[in-house]
Amino acid sequence: MYTQITCPNCGTPYTAEVHQIIDAQQTPHLKQQLLQGQFNMAVCPQCGAGGQMTTLLAYHDLEHELFMIYLPQELNIDEAQREEAIGKITREITESLPQERRKYYLFQPQIILSMKTFMEKVLATEGITPEMIARQEGQMELLQTLATADKDVRDHLIEERMDEIDETFFAMLQSFIDAAAQMQDTDQLIKLTNLRAKLMMDTAVGREVEKRQIALHKFSQEAKEQGLSPQLLFQHVMANREDESVVEALITAGASALQYEFFNLLSLEIEKAELAEDTADVEALTAMREKLLAFYEQMQNAQQQVMAEAMATLDAVLAAPDREQALMEQLQQGRVDEAFMAVLMGRMGEAGQNDDTAETEALMEIYTRLQTMSEQQMPPEVQFINDLLQTDSAEAQTQMLDDNEAFVTSDMVDLLDRLVGQTDEAGQDELSGRLQSIKTQIEARVE
Repeated sequence: MYTQITCPNCGTPYTAEVHQIIDAQQTPHLKQQLLQGQFNMAVCPQCGAGGQMTTLLAYHDLEHELFMIYLPQELNIDEAQREEAIGKITREITESLPQERRKYYLFQPQIILSMKTFMEKVLATEGITPEMIARQEGQMELLQTLATADKDVRDHLIEERMDEIDETFFAMLQSFIDAAAQMQDTDQLIKLTNLRAKLMMDTAVGREVEKRQIALHKFSQEAKEQGLSPQLLFQHVMANREDESVVEALITAGASALQYEFFNLLSLEIEKAELAEDTADVEALTAMREKLLAFYEQMQNAQQQVMAEAMATLDAVLAAPDREQALMEQLQQGRVDEAFMAVLMGRMGEAGQNDDTAETEALMEIYTRLQTMSEQQMPPEVQFINDLLQTDSAEAQTQMLDDNEAFVTSDMVDLLDRLVGQTDEAGQDELSGRLQSIKTQIEARVE
């Protein structure tokens, strides 16, 4: 549902989407938002101020038989209102389940008064214990202190709390660096980047992270220049075969190249070692092949499962009496993703080849509605860039810029600069060039 909010910072009224029920199985995307600290966030479109909205919140996890309701004390509701709210949510969750899955725990929800306790119980379903949470909180405090400490204090803390500086710590540090870059906080970005460089030199974990990053950077650069292939992946895996963590990172990054050709090259390498009677090398390479084959099988099974779920989602939308409503529900549940689009495009191609007019029209209707929904959800400045990209001529672009001076700003130049960088990294040279052209035109007008 949506609620009306008045920004406490600038007074701008706006609407924000608010959820009161998270179902781990039916709405997993909401659980992910909760775990990532992005759940029920309201952000003012005018000044950017915002935060998490305070509301009653229910969490249900069928697999763990967990049903709890968080009642913030800030709501100030009386006993009757509280019982009514709990009863309403309990009925809604119970009625969403088939009769055979309605178990006793659903009728006795745990009432939680602290968000900290609520989050600990959710995290426990992910195998994260209170001790692990406490460790991460300590790491976060250490990171924040190191980011602002002078040299002597920093050196002392690094030596004293070396055991807390692990892979998780470096992941936190990277997220801080990314946030500073996104917010264009140059001072903070420099401090954090320097801190990372020091930790990579002064800690064993840091040196491992740096080694892995160097290997991945080299791999990604060559993949960008030559194109990702089984041969390229094999070369980099063999060059780093002595470091299992680097091999795992390379395989994850180049998973799409883990194909028959890759395993054939690896088998040939094993044969060479056998001919050379290098028993140790044969054993090491064979063990690596078995491990990678297991990973490949898991990847294939996961991909098949994803595509099967996407196919079921598309079939459900096609069979719905109100396709637009069904599509919106699937979109809100995070089920309209790349796999869904791949299945949709594949089915459209099949229907066209089979001259199935009814199927083609139904699928085209879904595709068109998705395009419309996507455009409606875009921020206005992104919609404007999209419109500029779709224009047929430079004259038409010039006219659009003349008619939309509100978008001719330094903020738009910054946005285009980021988009150019992203498309460059993705190897989309043609799109990058067109975005650069638009950026140049707007820059000239801003100046």
